[in-house]
Amino acid sequence: MVISLLVIALMVIKYRKIGKENLFFIAGYIVFSMIDTFCYFYFKVTHRSTEMFYVIGFLMVVFCMYLLYYFQLLYWPILKKLQLFLLILFVGNIVVMFYIEDDLLHHFSFNMLYINILLLMFSIILFLYQTFNSDKILELNNYLPFWISVSLLILFIGSIPILYFRTTVSEHIYFFILFMLNLISNGILLFGLIRNKAGQT
Repeated sequence: MVISLLVIALMVIKYRKIGKENLFFIAGYIVFSMIDTFCYFYFKVTHRSTEMFYVIGFLMVVFCMYLLYYFQLLYWPILKKLQLFLLILFVGNIVVMFYIEDDLLHHFSFNMLYINILLLMFSIILFLYQTFNSDKILELNNYLPFWISVSLLILFIGSIPILYFRTTVSEHIYFFILFMLNLISNGILLFGLIRNKAGQT
């Protein structure tokens, strides 16, 4: 939570240099951080399940914002159409999960999470393809969307194995690996925010 608040503080400090193209990601990041913080204290006080907040806030709202972020970044017509298709699949996934999952709002769906991660990874691949075939490749060090993409790739790709084997590894190892992934991911994000320059988005 402290790391997330540090990132948010830097976002506030650097807001003048953060282009409008990054606002969907910033909003998604803040929403997820607030959900995480709220759920931590909510559970400590009430000892009630927080899964509904993660299902609605994280699986639905945050991932939607991230997918919209890449939809906004893409300007090649064919890539933008592909990203629109991914957004349609995202909505379809929510509808299907409500149909096949028992009491979705009160039980965190890892199946839904895996599909969301897959859709996000495809979105990042489309963005990176566009970036590496444009003039932006010459200014990657100062290009915030690139560092955001690297940060998300490390966090979510790295999370898949440990989430899949969550029932077979010890709780200490599980949370330690997740913490390290968050630390590395947020470290890259901080680097990108520091290196970002006005007009580079």
